[in-house]
Amino acid sequence: MFVIEDSASNKPIAMIMYSIANRDSVYPWKTIYNELDRNLFQIDGRFIEIFQLWVHPSYRRLGLATKLKLKLEEEAQNHKINLIYTHTEETNNHVIEINKKIGYQEVRRGSIWDEVIRVSLIKQLS
Repeated sequence: MFVIEDSASNKPIAMIMYSIANRDSVYPWKTIYNELDRNLFQIDGRFIEIFQLWVHPSYRRLGLATKLKLKLEEEAQNHKINLIYTHTEETNNHVIEINKKIGYQEVRRGSIWDEVIRVSLIKQLS
């Protein structure tokens, strides 16, 4: 997890939570990883999944989400991982656009564990 704090109050204003996952693992919960083209993933199947990104409403549109995602790219490279995965509800157009602006590509649109339509996005790192 990476956290950005307000320098004056030392309170969190943004955070990103992630895990190192494996496309080929069997999970006890519903995932869509096996629906994605296996060739998108590195040979060992590892990738980073973003499962939470939060920015305090008073600090939105200041580039903090982008800063956190770029920090996560460094973390991926440190672990020799070349793919980052995230998803968001399809109604969350601003988040989809931010992701596309920094190089994420839409790879799936549909429900995952409930009826809500979500957009799955990946970024492949070099």
